[in-house]
Amino acid sequence: MSIRRRLMTRFVGMLAGIVVLIILLGSAATYWVVQRVNEVMLVDDFATSGLDQLINTAEMMPDGTVRYDPKLLEQVKHNQGWLQVLDKKGFVIDDFNTPTDVPKQYKPGELIAYWDAKKTFPYRIIIQIRKKDGQDFTLLYGERNQAESLLNQARQNSYYTNGELVLQPQQQDAIRSKDAYLQVLDAYGQELASFNKPAIGVPSSYDIQELILRIRYPNRYGISSATFYDEQNSTTWMLNIPVDPSASGDENPYKFILAPALLALLLSVVILISLLAFWYANRFGSPMLHMLQWLQRLERGHYEEPTGAFGVPRSQRRNGKWKRKYNVYAEVLRSMQALSHTLKQDEELRKQTDSLREEWIAGITHDLKTPLSSIQGYAHMLEADKYSWTAEEVREFAGIMLDKSMYMDRLVNDLAMTYRLRSGGYQPVVEETDVNTLLRDLILRAERNPAYGEGRIIFQASEVPVYGLVHIPSFERIVDNLTANALLHNPAESILLVSVHSGKQADEFSIQFADNGRGMDPETVWKLFERYYRGTDTGTSDVGSGLGMAVTKGLIEAMNGRIEVQSTPGEGTIIRLIWDGPSETN
Repeated sequence: MSIRRRLMTRFVGMLAGIVVLIILLGSAATYWVVQRVNEVMLVDDFATSGLDQLINTAEMMPDGTVRYDPKLLEQVKHNQGWLQVLDKKGFVIDDFNTPTDVPKQYKPGELIAYWDAKKTFPYRIIIQIRKKDGQDFTLLYGERNQAESLLNQARQNSYYTNGELVLQPQQQDAIRSKDAYLQVLDAYGQELASFNKPAIGVPSSYDIQELILRIRYPNRYGISSATFYDEQNSTTWMLNIPVDPSASGDENPYKFILAPALLALLLSVVILISLLAFWYANRFGSPMLHMLQWLQRLERGHYEEPTGAFGVPRSQRRNGKWKRKYNVYAEVLRSMQALSHTLKQDEELRKQTDSLREEWIAGITHDLKTPLSSIQGYAHMLEADKYSWTAEEVREFAGIMLDKSMYMDRLVNDLAMTYRLRSGGYQPVVEETDVNTLLRDLILRAERNPAYGEGRIIFQASEVPVYGLVHIPSFERIVDNLTANALLHNPAESILLVSVHSGKQADEFSIQFADNGRGMDPETVWKLFERYYRGTDTGTSDVGSGLGMAVTKGLIEAMNGRIEVQSTPGEGTIIRLIWDGPSETN
């Protein structure tokens, strides 16, 4: 098995293991949260969630009775509730914790009247009808709302007027006996009056949401509340009875479930990832660190593999076999051993390698391969006996071969020139020259080149005579290179403006080549004078060697000048040749 497959197999296995462990941890946390939420909901809202669980876990017995989950029955009893199972005719066939004042039979309209609160009933009832084990299952659940009963009793012959709450003595005794308290609220929930209200811990104002939550979830607040709205004076009577003195009063008990679960899950994932990271570092990181140290030794000229305490390479056992955690990198280790051996043998040869020759070989290989292949191809065609070429075809082939060979000759000359310019071996002899006249003659010669097109070059001479110290052959080559680049590598409708500008002092002048062509991006401008950056289109012999700008820069600097480039994509390019001051004549 290759190293790629071994690494892939181990990484996939490790990731799969992590995913499975995280899924298991998440599943365990989710299960714990669901169980705790169910427990809270049973206490907080048994009528909604508890009844569904009662029916789902109930078993119909042969004698018509129903067997419930004992834990759910305990919750029913804790809530002071009761259960009845009804048949289709309204008869009670089974019950649990049912008070004596609850009927044993219900007429259809009577039960609906109780359910819709259209008929007085001392309990709040919930009806669930399900089909279980092929039988219709009608469950009636009831809870006594002591606060509502006491409120109805307290309202008899009682009233609130002129800021005073008037209660009859028997109503006052009833409220005190239940340790309850009564509040009268205005239209904005502000307390107007109260009776038997505790001195602390009871709000004096309520908003709509708080009233609803207190009535809907009494166990959260430890208070059973009931309200009555008096339309005559737009007041609300609110009676509260403590139902669980030990209640914490937390309005959101779920946060005490989710927070521990999320914290436990987060800690578990962090511990798991830490352990896996430690294992991964030891399993895969140690061999990589060993190979990195080996490479560092190779960089310093030490070609032996790093060894352990007993002089044995760290990747091997004493019997020469790979250690288990190094075995996955066996191919890499063998390659490094071969590399060390090769480097050791070739050390002397490597020291004698000349960097300039490497550049030459790289450049020649890059730019001579295609034209040389083209020449060889046509030569083979001419040599083959199975073809009979006409004189015209032979001349055509010869012309192509000549064009390719001339291109190769220019390339070799350009390469030689760049090395001479870089090493300082080329020192042209400059002479004082009329720049306006010389440049005008060169532009006129360029205009006659059919490859450039007609009317694409505009020349503007300086208003005053300009004389500079230049090497005329080098200057001609610079102008030819810049002109060819501007006209051949831009659209046919682009225009090149060549202008001469005099300086403040003698021998200071500049020449500007401005075109309105495609322009260049900043990266291209930055690398413009690197050799081979643009590359070479060897399919067309007159495109150039790819060294023109490098040669141009070298020639300018050899004549004590400098070159600047300014270009914007889509707007064109401006190239300036600048001579800043007097230059020495060589």
